[in-house]
Amino acid sequence: MKHFDARSIKAESANRFLFITFLTTSALVIQISCSLLPRYTALGNQAQVQKLSEQFKNGCWVAYSPTTFDPTTKPIKWPAKAEIVEDLQVLSSSGFNGLVTYGNFKDSANPNQLIDIPHLAQESGFNFMIIGIWDPSDESELAFIEQVSKNPILSGISVGNEGLGIRYNLSELSSAIKRLKKTGLPVTTTEEAHDYVGNSPLYEISDWIFPNVHPYYASIYNPQRAVDYTRRIFRNLSSATEKYVVLKEVGLPSADGSPNLSEKEQAIYYRQLSKTNVDYVIFEAYDAPWKHNLVNGKDPEPHWGLFTVQRKPKEAVLGICSQQ
Repeated sequence: MKHFDARSIKAESANRFLFITFLTTSALVIQISCSLLPRYTALGNQAQVQKLSEQFKNGCWVAYSPTTFDPTTKPIKWPAKAEIVEDLQVLSSSGFNGLVTYGNFKDSANPNQLIDIPHLAQESGFNFMIIGIWDPSDESELAFIEQVSKNPILSGISVGNEGLGIRYNLSELSSAIKRLKKTGLPVTTTEEAHDYVGNSPLYEISDWIFPNVHPYYASIYNPQRAVDYTRRIFRNLSSATEKYVVLKEVGLPSADGSPNLSEKEQAIYYRQLSKTNVDYVIFEAYDAPWKHNLVNGKDPEPHWGLFTVQRKPKEAVLGICSQQ
């Protein structure tokens, strides 16, 4: 299986860096482009997407990868089922009831099996889940999703994450989405906001629109300015389509090696964002020390979590779900 290989993750981080300059003006580009585009109509599984939108609006959602997972080691360090349970219980006890994953993880105790995270999330008190697929061409991932798709906790499927043209092509992505729509669940994919500019095929192949929006990579570190940026991108993307738009990743890291950021700034960003009409998933649950992406000598990637890798809450956790 090819889940979460380190080289592909580094390629996505490099891709973020290459687009920093572009992203500083992406809000304007998206606004101009949307005024020129026909609105993409809400086709597909409309009843399920409507249900999904209500779950996003009423839930407290967080993006999750296991704390003990590390794809940079040889062999890859896979999580144990008990470690995932502990992760999920910490999140649930903090008020989160919606979970978004990126892929499927081998069990460290039995590498021939994938861990049934939907089942564990349901047992841990979560109500909703978007299950992710890391590699759209991986038959084991596709078959596993089909196997667990009837779990009532599942609200939808997200195929791939910032990998189009890097880890997979449009044909592979479209084929996986078409196949998984047969489960009866709504299916989407995720790219960065600027990838939805122009006549993007992402609108057509997705049941709902699920982009990543990061003010940090537009060189915006002030929490209120970051909120304004996030809200503007959300509004402009929503104006381009009748399909439901929810931002899969939003956030500010709590550190990057500079004095620009801290837990306080991260907390202010989420507190102010909760006062807007933006539908979003918090990125992310836990710090990931194995991630690195140097940008002008700064490295934000290990520090996006609301909790440390030891599951200790940061300042933003206090009341975060009651604010939404």
